[in-house]
Amino acid sequence: MSVSTKARSIVYHYLLEDHAKRHPDKPLLLMNDRTMTYGEVDRATSRIGRGFAAAGVVKGDRVLVMLPSSIEMVLVWLGLSKIGALMVPVNEAYKAGMLQHQVNNSGARLAVIWNGHLKVWHNTAENLPELTTVFVYQGDTPADAVPAWTYRPFTALFDPDDSPLPPAVEYYDPMAIFYTSGTTGPSKGVLYSYAQAHATATPPAKLCSPDDIFYMTLPMFHVALSHMFGIVIIAGASMAVRGRFSVSNFWSDIRNFRATFSILLSTMPNFLMSQAPSTADRDHTLKKLIMIPLLRNLDEFKERFGISQITTFFNMTEVSCPIAADGWNLKNLQSCGRPRPGIQARIVDENDEPLPPGKAGELVLRADNPWELNLGYWRNEKATAQAWRNQWLHTGDGFSYDEGGNFYFVDRIKDCLRRRGENISSFEVEVEVDAHPAIRESAAVAVPSDLSEDELKVVASLKPGCVVEPADLLAFLKERLPAYMVPRYIEIIADELPKTPTGKVQKVLLRATGVEGAWDRERA
Repeated sequence: MSVSTKARSIVYHYLLEDHAKRHPDKPLLLMNDRTMTYGEVDRATSRIGRGFAAAGVVKGDRVLVMLPSSIEMVLVWLGLSKIGALMVPVNEAYKAGMLQHQVNNSGARLAVIWNGHLKVWHNTAENLPELTTVFVYQGDTPADAVPAWTYRPFTALFDPDDSPLPPAVEYYDPMAIFYTSGTTGPSKGVLYSYAQAHATATPPAKLCSPDDIFYMTLPMFHVALSHMFGIVIIAGASMAVRGRFSVSNFWSDIRNFRATFSILLSTMPNFLMSQAPSTADRDHTLKKLIMIPLLRNLDEFKERFGISQITTFFNMTEVSCPIAADGWNLKNLQSCGRPRPGIQARIVDENDEPLPPGKAGELVLRADNPWELNLGYWRNEKATAQAWRNQWLHTGDGFSYDEGGNFYFVDRIKDCLRRRGENISSFEVEVEVDAHPAIRESAAVAVPSDLSEDELKVVASLKPGCVVEPADLLAFLKERLPAYMVPRYIEIIADELPKTPTGKVQKVLLRATGVEGAWDRERA
């Protein structure tokens, strides 16, 4: 099968093959003391693709992946891409009902799981009827193996054949399913194409040179894997990986890897600024930085750390970096930038009528080029139709724009909050709170945080005659929720939650009270 010239210039693993032919010995992936060159990554991912094919995986199949952020995570993803299978990365914090939903919604029969995560999967195995095969990373068949599952070592994926795989995908084919937090229901799977991946990475990739070493600390179970790796592979640069962001190791890693480019998301810049000033603050190689959102005291950050080239943009899993700064030229510290070439952006009211400059409304988008926005929500036609109503993709985010065409993020229209860099579905939190035998109903809402994002408050209404202490409810939730979704504030009431005439919880009233009267687990 031959592929189009456009696919050759867009699909990441075709770009990898091209780079590997031209400079096979150039470092591509670095982690700890390990380095893999372009040639080594190309060969390893071809072997892994063959390993998956030997296990019965074919084009269009979904494969679940719950691995630590690592070189292996990148290799598995590219290996699946080479045979046209879809990676379905699973948040490492997921367990119980949230894990069940993603596994079963994906319809995947095969998973690659780190040995340290197997217990969580085993605890809910009886609720995962379609899963049959598990490749175990860093471990053998466990003692508590599920009888219905076939276990194989991760090393079995490395087929020894070194010959290249035949082309399998076009730029318009789906590459992965990234699950993004729902707001009125369970998390939805965004069907993500190769064209969308390339379009997302292109704006920042223009700022990256082949000599850059990009320092990656964002979790790879998010779309950040495709986005950040895309910057590197488009530019022909190198990527240094740390499994998770560490304030104490950030600058030492930059020095050790001689990294020149990186990204700071959410509260990361605040954490770096909160460290005691040091004479070593400028003793590093970092020259370029993506920062989302921009610090209000950005000049102070630049002066302290000696970094002048800083840019920003707006993105979400469903889109492809539609709003971006003009290179390093920041209009101001509030704007996300302007629509990138090939993107039509509008701010609309509740009836999808365009709003004038200065008026806040919902950001809706179109792309001039095909396949650059998501292919829909996996197995969720209703949500897809709702998001794409009137032939515009509705982001669910509130924006405004000025006379100069600069766009400004205002607030989330969806009932979703962001805490510690993670999007949280209030629905998913409420499902677990309501599972407590003493709770009648609950509402999860955002309250202000000292770290510029949201903090999570749960208001729980008791069943008649029942009692539960906040600390006991907290302990219950810790067993059922990822750590970032466990609420800081808990308010338990005997009455019903405030409702609209149509029976919907009036969360605006619960937000308005802030943390007054709520139990604070950090002060308990």
